Amino acid sequence: MIALAVSLILNVLLLSKMSWLEEQVNFITSQQHEITSRIGDQAHHVYNTLEEFKNEQSWISGITMEIDKHDIRDSEVYATFNWQVKELKKESDVVFHYALGGSKDYIAVPAEEVQNGFFQVKVPFIFDKEPQWHVGHSTSEAYHSESVSEEAFIDGEYQDAIEFYITVSYDDVVKSSNTQMEYLGELKTSYYGIIQTDVHVFKSKVDITLINYQVGGNAAYVEKAYLLKYKTNTLIGEEELQMADENPPEYGERFFHLNQIDKYEDIRLVIKVIYSNGETFEKEIY
Repeated sequence: MIALAVSLILNVLLLSKMSWLEEQVNFITSQQHEITSRIGDQAHHVYNTLEEFKNEQSWISGITMEIDKHDIRDSEVYATFNWQVKELKKESDVVFHYALGGSKDYIAVPAEEVQNGFFQVKVPFIFDKEPQWHVGHSTSEAYHSESVSEEAFIDGEYQDAIEFYITVSYDDVVKSSNTQMEYLGELKTSYYGIIQTDVHVFKSKVDITLINYQVGGNAAYVEKAYLLKYKTNTLIGEEELQMADENPPEYGERFFHLNQIDKYEDIRLVIKVIYSNGETFEKEIY
């Protein structure tokens, strides 16, 4: 009996000790999270302070870009750039230099002084109003998407980018700002969003899923999607993809699918989508 009592007492003491250690570990972990959070906040504050200090000490402010999406005509839009030259000498020439699509050939545009030291230019550019379309292929062994290539991704990003800088010249002095870059891809997708099409290839069958992601509240959405089946260049059939009932357009995503498509020699598959505004786009997917 005495041994049993001693054993029970030891077990109680051991459990109590383990509970205390667990509380200590939780306390230390909580303290570490709090310290990490404070350090992160302080680092962010220091970075912002340094950026503000650099801007205050710089001879030129940062350059801002604005696009009026309501003023687009025939796929042409104007980007308005604004900045301030803080150390402006009389009779200075202020010039905006820009390059589109990753080009290294910069175009020089004289800037307009809208107020004392504040300058502005408007740059036109053309863009295609069409969906951003990604196609993926999967088998039982692997998955491949045309959009995952790093080189293609970088090239695509530069195609939708504008690089620019400012020069201010007077007498024999020329000052140049740092080069900045802005991406225009969001504007291109704000009308027809993004389409992700996945082709699941089996031995004798093909399954297709299509998702239309809307970008922006006023974007048109895919109402219907069709699969056009070709044998080489001859159209041999057309089937409508089925839309998931639980995805109304206000959710921002529309799901379509079509399963058990027969696979045959010289098969070519093309997706045709019809948007809510009547526009139609096609994409070869297999």
